[in-house]
Amino acid sequence: MEYLEFLKTKIEIAKDSGFEINKSKLNKALKPHQRDAVWWAIKGGHRALFESFGLGKTIQEIEFCYQVVKRKGGKALIVLPLGVKQEFTRDAVEILGYEQPQYIRNMKEVEAATTNILITNYERVRDGNIRPDYFTATSLDEASVLRSFGSKTYQTFLDKFKGVPYKLVATATPSPNKYKELIHYAGYLEIMDTGQALTRFFQRDSTKANNLTLYPNMEDEFWLWVSSWALFVTKPSDLNESYSDEGYDLPPIDIRYHELSIHYGDAMDKDGQIKLFQEAAGP
Repeated sequence: MEYLEFLKTKIEIAKDSGFEINKSKLNKALKPHQRDAVWWAIKGGHRALFESFGLGKTIQEIEFCYQVVKRKGGKALIVLPLGVKQEFTRDAVEILGYEQPQYIRNMKEVEAATTNILITNYERVRDGNIRPDYFTATSLDEASVLRSFGSKTYQTFLDKFKGVPYKLVATATPSPNKYKELIHYAGYLEIMDTGQALTRFFQRDSTKANNLTLYPNMEDEFWLWVSSWALFVTKPSDLNESYSDEGYDLPPIDIRYHELSIHYGDAMDKDGQIKLFQEAAGP
């Protein structure tokens, strides 16, 4: 074995634990970038979709769950904030043409459910008796709740979701310099233990525990490792240059200046403190 080949064996890359699926078998309602993302997530088994607002994370999560239970059996659970429950039920029926996901509150309702895709909110899993290990596939919508390592949600979910065969997290693209957030996602997905990731990639600051600095010689390997289990998408052409960004491009910024004429010293509150502007319209 050449020395370069030996070094390559030391590079950490997330292993695929899912299955191959022909993209033509995925729902025809998916756009090309959505189809690519779902195919990649199913093949990986434990993956993260970090996509900007409007790219269709909702239907990607539903399709991920649908295809997994269709081929592997069992049921799938999508955990979400209550505010987006209607969006998931609507998109499943009106866009994908699937049966409406059933909202469940406890394990009794899980076992009695007649649909294969179930939805619930974070509190029901964290504080209730819902057992994620019952499911073949799970997806966390707005998964940024996991970013805080010491939070009750993260610690509870880390243990409760351990061993789930297919796990997906979906949220808007995280800040690239928030290393701990990325590490926490990897820990939840069982890609790498958080402590191991910290030791492998980062030098510690003895004066400030949360101040992480990538080892200069590990920077390339760190992002290569992250890209093996997380997909960052801000527009469709990020995945393929031939994909159209029409409808996703933001219009040029339109700055409009408005000048408010004021007389300094005229505006003050009842205690005599001067304010910059009047809080009420003048006579």
